[in-house]
Amino acid sequence: MDRIGLIASDMDYTLLDEHGQLPPGFEEMVLALEQKGILFAAASGRPLYTLETMFPALRGHMALIGDNGGVVWWQGEILYKSLMPVADYRAMARFCREAGDVGVLCGLDSAYVEEQHRSFDRVFRQFYTRVCYVDSLEQLEVPADKFTIYLPGNDARAAYDARYGPAYGRRFSAAVAGECWVDIMNRGVNKGCALEILGRRRGLGPASLMAFGDTYNDAEMLRTARYGFLMANGSRELRASVPFLAPPHWDHGVMQVLKQVLRQEGLVCPEDFVSAQ
Repeated sequence: MDRIGLIASDMDYTLLDEHGQLPPGFEEMVLALEQKGILFAAASGRPLYTLETMFPALRGHMALIGDNGGVVWWQGEILYKSLMPVADYRAMARFCREAGDVGVLCGLDSAYVEEQHRSFDRVFRQFYTRVCYVDSLEQLEVPADKFTIYLPGNDARAAYDARYGPAYGRRFSAAVAGECWVDIMNRGVNKGCALEILGRRRGLGPASLMAFGDTYNDAEMLRTARYGFLMANGSRELRASVPFLAPPHWDHGVMQVLKQVLRQEGLVCPEDFVSAQ
């Protein structure tokens, strides 16, 4: 049997319910896991400053992976960050504007959006607690770890296949991050690498790692952990490459699996869980 020492979970359509809320008993669960020597990490496309506001009572008890692995935080310390070259994100902003899409530069201190897209402010503030509107993203020179594209028509997969994958898929880490988002980070940056960084810091290998996610920007993380769980509501295309299946997010599937881990005192084996294949 393997002893689990680190558990990471995506947020939207994974840990959060259908109303975007944390499941009942989540805080108590994180503290109970900690008592068993298991660290919980929130792994999200959201930036670090937004994640910090979501878990005010748990700052000293969990780790945070922001911007799809662009930054990793634990115990008051940034363990890792990957800043994008200014020339690269300026070129992405120009490409995005010419395609007629909505670009968001994910700075370490704020999200930056062009003034012409202020009408989507309500959408942006679901994920970014700090939003700064500017005339042009091409004029910025700020520390940033991600460039994301908002697709109001919910056609992120098509936009990725037609534009952003061909343009940036080889030189950068680019992924569909939901129905209306495409994310671009530096090459090699993803939630899986972030999970490895946290694991190494705690002296843990893949057999001691568990992870939960629902879509393409979670894929590396779900394959990095020996116990990688795709949510039942997740992208069906990922099932062939992910080991296990968790109940859907509206049934608090993450919490169901975590309760099983607690009952087993952190000791698990593959036969304890449902195969995703």
